[in-house]
Amino acid sequence: MADYEIDVIIEIEEDDMNVVEEVDDLNQYIVDEGGEENQVEAENEETQISENEEIVILEPTKKLIMSDVWEQYLRTAEIRKEDMNRLVMNFLVVEGYLEAVEKFQKESGTKPEVGFASISDRLAVIEAIESGNLDDAVEKLNATNPEILKTNFFLNQQRFIERIRMGMTDEEALEFAQKELKPLVEQNLAFLEEMAKTMDILRCKDLPNIPEVVGELLANSRWFKTAAEVNAAILTSQTGLKCPKLLHLLKMLIWTQNQLDEKVEYPRMSVLPTGQLTVINPPWPSE
Repeated sequence: MADYEIDVIIEIEEDDMNVVEEVDDLNQYIVDEGGEENQVEAENEETQISENEEIVILEPTKKLIMSDVWEQYLRTAEIRKEDMNRLVMNFLVVEGYLEAVEKFQKESGTKPEVGFASISDRLAVIEAIESGNLDDAVEKLNATNPEILKTNFFLNQQRFIERIRMGMTDEEALEFAQKELKPLVEQNLAFLEEMAKTMDILRCKDLPNIPEVVGELLANSRWFKTAAEVNAAILTSQTGLKCPKLLHLLKMLIWTQNQLDEKVEYPRMSVLPTGQLTVINPPWPSE
């Protein structure tokens, strides 16, 4: 082979090698760039997965309690008959079922928390207020529980309203409010709004159209609200509670179930009047 032919072949081969090297360099650049992009994407995916994993980890898992296991728990709970009888007696006393109190005491031997006379006196006061006989109610309270008369805002508010209804002058009304209502508001600022609405009666009593807020104070239904407030005050002074203990237990049951719902899947008491429980069966078929 001639020398020039060898030189041409060498030059061609060198050119080819240069092209190959350039192509390799370009491919390497593409690979490097793509690798960096892929690496960024991979890091993003890992970060996303890591974040998802954290969310899964932070999500609380609920414990599952089957119905049969729950019933075993219930059977192990010790409830004495005497405690149940006291709950029943407390309900009868608070609700004012005087005849039922007498019969239940004879049948179960459970003594009421307060005497029959105290129950009867409380019912007489409430009946007098509901019938609109405020003077009679005040007289009975003075004889049985005078502290209620001094400390109950709603009763004195009703006394104020009735005096205005019967023609008390503005000066006399203001004097009554200063003496009977103002000290109670100073002791409990929650009554301040009620006090303001009550004083609006003086401003609006001669208007042809009385505002709705003032009209509510003058409505007959107000007697029942006042009676309920006085009843609660008397009960609190006699028993320490203004409603039956059974109601407190039901409220406690609802609160406890709401707390359990966040952590446990269990046979929830879904119908309170009947005590019906939600059935929780195993997630696998029984053999």
